[in-house]
Amino acid sequence: GITLSAFGKYYPNWDQQVEGSVCLFDEDVMAPEYMMLNPALYMFDTMDGCCAKFYSWGYNTCMGIVTTPAPPSNKWYVNFDTSRCVKDCLVGADLCGGPVPSSSALFDTVDACCARITWVSSNVCIAESQGLVPEGSKKWYVNDNMLSCQQDCIGNAPCGGLAQRWQVLHADATTCCRLQLSWLDQLECVSASN
Repeated sequence: GITLSAFGKYYPNWDQQVEGSVCLFDEDVMAPEYMMLNPALYMFDTMDGCCAKFYSWGYNTCMGIVTTPAPPSNKWYVNFDTSRCVKDCLVGADLCGGPVPSSSALFDTVDACCARITWVSSNVCIAESQGLVPEGSKKWYVNDNMLSCQQDCIGNAPCGGLAQRWQVLHADATTCCRLQLSWLDQLECVSASN
């Protein structure tokens, strides 16, 4: 049964009736019966003991300690939800992603930040992270569907859209055809590419 050692103690708040990641004192709100039946596991003499065991990831919040956030660094960090880089700054400022999550690395430049987003072309990441429309490199890549080379740019032919990060880029259509579509007639390949 429930022993006297279960009374007058702190216990973790896992009840949605009381909000927050906090430990409660059982004289204020009665602890759940399963906790009182196992006081060695759930009941603590001090709030510190309870917070340290059950809310180590949010210890200050559990203890009611209010911390002043560090001022924004204005550096860049990766927003994995959007696959772009944003600035550590006050919400509402240009290119701001809000305060940096504690697990995020900070970068001095958008270029260095975008280098960490390996699945997005760096020119696309850099432009879109700064609120700009990305431009291509004007180099050439293979369009496998058309068996020709197209230019890394947006617009009419010979532009084929922005190259993907995995696509090999070449200085001109002739080099692209020669190195990547060597089994095709080279003059026809270059002509189809332009």
